[in-house]
Amino acid sequence: MAERFVPLAAFVRAAPSPVASAAPPVSQPPASRGAVDYAQAGVVHELTLLTLAAREAFARAAARLLRELANDVLARELLLAPADVAALVGRAVAAFAEHAPVGIAVSGFDADRVRAPLPVRVDPRLGAGDLVVDVRDGAFESSFTFRLEDALERAECAR
Repeated sequence: MAERFVPLAAFVRAAPSPVASAAPPVSQPPASRGAVDYAQAGVVHELTLLTLAAREAFARAAARLLRELANDVLARELLLAPADVAALVGRAVAAFAEHAPVGIAVSGFDADRVRAPLPVRVDPRLGAGDLVVDVRDGAFESSFTFRLEDALERAECAR
């Protein structure tokens, strides 16, 4: 005989039913009936807290997994087709024009592909696709990781 599925929440919320047996059902006095209801309320409360905790954990894990997936996919894409560092340099110089850029730093991997109206230096600490715009008062760094984090934060804000 096939059993009927009963969701846990429905089971907990349902009034206790007597188990089918040869013995006649025993009625509970009103005081113990309240204790059973109180115990069920406690279980429902605990299940509610468990559900909330599970939802929060899922939200945190989903955000972390999205970041890891985006990082892996973009890193793989950059291996197949390196970042257009020349275009990134052009945009960075234009974006920071008001700060009077004095130079550009790129990785050794990108040095041959960059043509800029400013002196270009190789920085061994930078990775492929990373660049630094040097200005009189400091520098603006535009690394792959920073650009990825910025894009993911904007995507989260848009949701």
